[in-house]
Amino acid sequence: MTVATVDIVRRFHEAQQRGDAATLADLMADDVVWHVPGRNPMSRDYHGKAEVAGFFARARELSGGTVRTELLDVLGGESYGVALVRVFAEREGRSLGGQFQAFTFRIEGDKIAEFWFMVEDRYAVDAFWS
Repeated sequence: MTVATVDIVRRFHEAQQRGDAATLADLMADDVVWHVPGRNPMSRDYHGKAEVAGFFARARELSGGTVRTELLDVLGGESYGVALVRVFAEREGRSLGGQFQAFTFRIEGDKIAEFWFMVEDRYAVDAFWS
């Protein structure tokens, strides 16, 4: 396990929980790529810090500010880190009541260069955001 990679992932999660946009931006590479899988209005690749910030803002907007994650564990190697989380959110009578997800980060030069959501139930996530 690479301490630096794990530290970056943990710092990212903590900043996300606080809504600390400055720290989030500082942890990402300028040309970060954020992969959001599925078939819902949020699904696509986001390029650059501004687009990723827009993704976060849209998720907060659609969930009425209820989206949050519970960090279960962090795994890390030389270039990749994985945060195992439970995702909670409410939206129009629907709920992501602890959906298990693996947030996968590619780290390059102490910055998050790329990110992938790996989800327990893709259909439930698509239904929630649609």
